[in-house]
Amino acid sequence: MERLTAAQLHQYLAEHRLLPCRQSVYRSSHSTETAITDVLSDAITAADEQQVTLMGLLDLSAAFDCVDHELLLRQNFGFSGAAFEWLTSFVIGRARQVAFNGQLSPV
Repeated sequence: MERLTAAQLHQYLAEHRLLPCRQSVYRSSHSTETAITDVLSDAITAADEQQVTLMGLLDLSAAFDCVDHELLLRQNFGFSGAAFEWLTSFVIGRARQVAFNGQLSPV
């Protein structure tokens, strides 16, 4: 079910050109290596043209936790009915808990 949902979501985003052209995650033929190659290529091209290259780096590893999930869901992304309700259940009203050495973390 998750693969089908991911495929539908990716198709919707691609058809509506909502994926940034340089986004590498979850895209075939894209990886960390291709992202680094793009950045390096841009820097070399700028150096060849005697331009300065400035790079700002930002760690977005927990970015999804900072997103307003209700605002995100208003976008709908082509889902409706039970599929949309199922997707909503992943981001609204979820609690996380970790079990380690027989102890549970707070919810």
